[in-house]
Amino acid sequence: MFFCYSGTPVTGCFTLRRPSVVHPSAKNPATSTIVVKSGVEYANAYESMRRVLDAAYLRKIRSYDRVVIKINLCAARPPETGAITHPLFLDSVLRLLRESMDSIDVYVVESDSRVAQPDLSIKWFGFLPVLERWKASYLNLSRAEVVTKKIHGRYLGEVRVPKIMEDAFFITLPKLKTNLGTGITCCLKNQFGCLPEIEKDKYHSHIDDVIVDVNLAMKPDLCIVDAITAMGGELGPGLGTPIPLRTVVYGEDPVAVDAFCAKLMGFNPWLIGHIRKASQTGVGTLHYVTIGNDILAVDPETSKLKMALFRLGSWLNARNSPAYYPDRST
Repeated sequence: MFFCYSGTPVTGCFTLRRPSVVHPSAKNPATSTIVVKSGVEYANAYESMRRVLDAAYLRKIRSYDRVVIKINLCAARPPETGAITHPLFLDSVLRLLRESMDSIDVYVVESDSRVAQPDLSIKWFGFLPVLERWKASYLNLSRAEVVTKKIHGRYLGEVRVPKIMEDAFFITLPKLKTNLGTGITCCLKNQFGCLPEIEKDKYHSHIDDVIVDVNLAMKPDLCIVDAITAMGGELGPGLGTPIPLRTVVYGEDPVAVDAFCAKLMGFNPWLIGHIRKASQTGVGTLHYVTIGNDILAVDPETSKLKMALFRLGSWLNARNSPAYYPDRST
């Protein structure tokens, strides 16, 4: 699947550790493989990716007619803040694909929300030249044709899935950030942004369950986490503190990758609701082995009290707002 060479670990005032396999009582007992590469800068991200994703894996992608890449443009914040996908990171992914498969259709996607207008972010933050250079198309999923997929979900019985994602090789390209509502945002949460509706906040009172349901309907084939500049603090995922982690994490299992990244940010994955529930529902596993570099622990600079109070406030607000109680699908 992958290969990875050893490199120089990140240096800094952190404690060296390797996040380990977690909670033994997950429903899915399988073990996933995660590839970790540290010491990565945006300027050399392509060389790092080229050494990690091997020729056999790229041949697997070539068997598809279309590749869909979900980026993260959740806020109108410069990429240097760690809030959104860095265009140089996307450039590296697209270059790797194009050098191996010139004729395949590649779509870079994001959707609107109450706090995000990706059409503007694409223009403001330097994505258009990247898309043009590598012959990739941008698509706003909020205006895409959709199909309805029935699922046996935790909260939803069906999910509106953008039709372009059907029969495509799906790469999720999340940022690693703290999130007051969910603890962290990474691979699993990135798919929440694939929902085409703008008022996604109607799901916030059931956010962990809905994240799981969305991944049942739109599970990625490959996860590439941009943690070169991560984000910490209580104001994540938009206004938090940039953390120069200089790390990229690869895997095919979004649950295992998120479990690893949660530990990397100082959280217990079992206590992150959507990660635990995704494992229990069978989206993936909490059990993993890592290939690659040792990883340096990072202080996410969060106050557990403030995050708990924020989640309590969100829950109380949800109980007082009918908008947070859509008719449950059956």
